[in-house]
Amino acid sequence: MKNRTLFFGEGLFETFRVYKDRRLAFVEDHLDRMAGGSSFFALPFSKKKAADTLESALAEIPHNTEARLRLSLISFGDHGLEKTTFQTSWEPLQEEVRPWESSGVTLALGPFQRFSRSPLVRFKTTSYLENIHVFTWARGQGFFDALFTNERGEITEGSITNIFFLNKGRIFTPPVDAGLLPGVTRKQIIKVARTIGISLTESTVMLEDLNRFDGAFVTNSVIEILPVCTIGDTDYRLPETINTLRDGYRKRLEAFLFPSGS
Repeated sequence: MKNRTLFFGEGLFETFRVYKDRRLAFVEDHLDRMAGGSSFFALPFSKKKAADTLESALAEIPHNTEARLRLSLISFGDHGLEKTTFQTSWEPLQEEVRPWESSGVTLALGPFQRFSRSPLVRFKTTSYLENIHVFTWARGQGFFDALFTNERGEITEGSITNIFFLNKGRIFTPPVDAGLLPGVTRKQIIKVARTIGISLTESTVMLEDLNRFDGAFVTNSVIEILPVCTIGDTDYRLPETINTLRDGYRKRLEAFLFPSGS
């Protein structure tokens, strides 16, 4: 039976950070996003099977190993879609992000635009070549990541990250309808900010707005939160607000990973 994910890129995936003692964070958020993608693209999906597959994969990872775990929904069929199955792969975390928490990362402005209404930007599909190309391009230029813009010139996200900006203690992040993946860590950061009383607004950010901000940071499930020191030729300070948010996020993360009595 033909592997339609291999031939056509018809599939979905989620990436998890595995913490020590084989613990995963915000699993429901990841699986809900995969369920949303499977519904949109009409791919058979079972949340229970997905969770069981994750449990089996975790059993293979040493207790004290922090890792990157990928869960993929793979499609098969010789004459149209006939079935789907789950596959997992994992690798130990190799890129040490702690130094960047104090120094910040550099971002490039990506080499091309994306269409804001494309479903491929809203779901984590295995049609990922665009992201890989831009990420590889950015790393080849010496940057941590590169930012996409949409057809209106609005900043949307990085190839592997969501982006947030700061101005006088207030936080701004592009809205989902600008054309971006609604990241799991992005969602948690929004909750943390509102819980601890930091103003956070989802609002349009244009390229020409970059020099009006005094800080920025990026997020994803593996790196968590990293400050940005440079975007293109615009330099930023590293406001204390980022550390406050990181502390709030890690408290939320710890409460999820180690609930009372566990």
